[in-house]
Amino acid sequence: MSEHPNSALARDSYDALAKGDLAHIRDNLLADEVVFHVPGRGPLAGEYRGKDQVVGYLGQFTELTEGSVRFEPDSILPGEDRAVVTVRVRGERGGRTLDDRGVHVFRITDGKISERWSYPEDLYTTDEFFA
Repeated sequence: MSEHPNSALARDSYDALAKGDLAHIRDNLLADEVVFHVPGRGPLAGEYRGKDQVVGYLGQFTELTEGSVRFEPDSILPGEDRAVVTVRVRGERGGRTLDDRGVHVFRITDGKISERWSYPEDLYTTDEFFA
């Protein structure tokens, strides 16, 4: 049985992140008017609009963790225009370790990621890690 296209798209985004291939994400996976919603009060919190801002945001994870950040999807639940991913996020920064679970909700339009919402399990820990 083949993987649902929305699951495959979400999985492809995590695979590209693991390889540091932000160009693949920008050029092949993101809609032109993409929006990422990042909760919290830390330096990475906010809304990122358009491919350049989203790719810049994703690049900050790599930069701030000196390449140690990993997004590990546990399960991907596809829907008609969505993919819901339970994900584990790990990384190291300045002698601190991040190991958090959460949920990413992707909205998919015409085969591209048009929106993503992040819901960390422990928002305060994530904020502190990146502060």
